[in-house]
Order: sequence, then structure tokens, then C-alpha cells
Amino acid sequence: MVNGLANTKVMKGGVLLIGSLLWEDETNSLNKEQGKLREKWRENLEISNKIYTKVPIRYGRKSTSKRCTYTMLFSNSVEQLGTAVIIPFINETETFNDIKNQALSLSYAEGISNKRYPDRLIASWGAVGITFNKSKDEEYVELKKKWHDEFDHFDNVNYKIGTESPSISKKGELNFNLDLPEMLDYVFATPVIPNISMYPTSDKIVSAILESKPKYDTYVKQNFINGIRVHDDEKIIERIG
Repeated sequence: MVNGLANTKVMKGGVLLIGSLLWEDETNSLNKEQGKLREKWRENLEISNKIYTKVPIRYGRKSTSKRCTYTMLFSNSVEQLGTAVIIPFINETETFNDIKNQALSLSYAEGISNKRYPDRLIASWGAVGITFNKSKDEEYVELKKKWHDEFDHFDNVNYKIGTESPSISKKGELNFNLDLPEMLDYVFATPVIPNISMYPTSDKIVSAILESKPKYDTYVKQNFINGIRVHDDEKIIERIG
């Protein structure tokens, strides 16, 4: 038995990306150090093996770090699914500790973990969630238990707006449908808490960009260039020039 897990096997994980973690670097980030960190973190990913997938995403968080423009989050009330990217990790895993270390590396890249708050999966504004391949569900009983233990006191109530279901469960699992390819055993993502009371209209998204000083349209345009898609994104890009 290793790390409390019997019958360990080699596993392959990945990460679901819906925003700047996919493309931000030192040249296009408003925070150069964060951009460098994210670029370095992506060295752990099989960038050439991108898998595009349909997920419930929309603009839903006003980001002070991006000049008060709107950024993406997972939303269970979205009417039209968007397109996001799954990228496998280069390194395979065998134990829960291996999986947790991958989750923590994502946590640092996202800013959930930092020098002040090291090695954590949960911040006041977001968390690292996981989903396991449902076609192999019986293989992950012990892994799930250990992951759930990490979220023993987790409160997911604010990971939503209105009456929609939270985007992450109380046990730290992604709470929306995500079809994983057979090659992957698990995938991480980082649900965040909406900091607005209503999801923004296209007009509000455009206005926030046009009113930002200096104008910040990098997030919307780079997402589009890198294949992330949501409802009305082409019209938004056309309007922001």
C-alpha cells in the first residue's frame, strides 16, 4: 500500500483551461511575474495535445487585476455551452500525493497559492476542483476519499449566481458535465466565485473594456485566438475594435 492506496496504477491527468492560464506570459500579462509563472507552469503540459470540449462557461467575474474588465467562469445556468481546452500533463501519476502536487502547481499558477498562503487548494475567491473519468469510476474510490478530505470544511454556496447549482461540489469535485477522453483519468479546473449579482450582458462586457484605461482587450482577444469560445464573442470583438 502506498500513501494509503492499494493497487496503485499509472494515471494520466489533465487541466481544463478557460482563460488566461492558457496563453498569458511575460509579454501580454498586466502582472509580469504572474505571466512568467504561468508560462513556466505550462512547461508541465502537453501543449501540442489540446482537446477542445464543450463546457458551461460565460463572463461572470469583474477582475480588478485586468482593469475591471470581465473574465470567465463556470456557470450552470448558461444556455449555450462554450468551448474550452483540456491539456494533458506530461508527467503521469501513481499516488494521491502525485495528484495533489499537480493540483498545487495549478494553484500557484492561478494565484490560489502564493508566498503568503502556500500549498493550498482553496482561496477566498476560488478553488482547484477535480473530476474523475466516469467510465473508470470504480477505480477511484480511495483517491476520491482523499480528495474529499482536503475539502472537509469547504463551503461552495457562493460558487453561483441566483438559483443555479454551484460550479463545484462541497467535496471539491467539478459540478458540471465534462466528458473526459478515455486516455485521461482525471482533470483539474479552477471554479471561481462570481463577484457580481447578475451575469453581464454583451453591452456591459464591451463597455467595461472600452472604459478601461489604458484599454484592456487582451483577455477577450487572446481567448478567441486560442480557441476559447462563448456566446456573442465574435460580436464583442467586433465592437471593441
